[in-house]
Amino acid sequence: MKKYMLAFFGGNVALRYDNLEKADKEVQQKHMAAWGEWMSELMKAERLELGYPLKSDGKRIDPDGTHDYHFPDTTEGGFIVIKAESLDQAAEIARSSPIIKNGGYILARPCGEMK
Repeated sequence: MKKYMLAFFGGNVALRYDNLEKADKEVQQKHMAAWGEWMSELMKAERLELGYPLKSDGKRIDPDGTHDYHFPDTTEGGFIVIKAESLDQAAEIARSSPIIKNGGYILARPCGEMK
């Protein structure tokens, strides 16, 4: 199987990783349960390689140096790397993600191999 990165964008901004603690506890629990269930299904199917939600504050590194950087809500909120037979199969797996139900979208990309 090949590896594909799924990057998560958009959705309910109140449920982004940095904002989640501010959400109503019931909404927070429902959201986390949906993600936990989906990720668990991927693990059971031996499809999940790794993944993380992303925080909004980071660094920008460019030829002028290193600078504090706040990523806007329009950037990816997290990513996972999955195993699939094809890009089409990776897209099919992505369709069942909780972010789709929250109005967001996913970009799926094949991972290259380092030789």
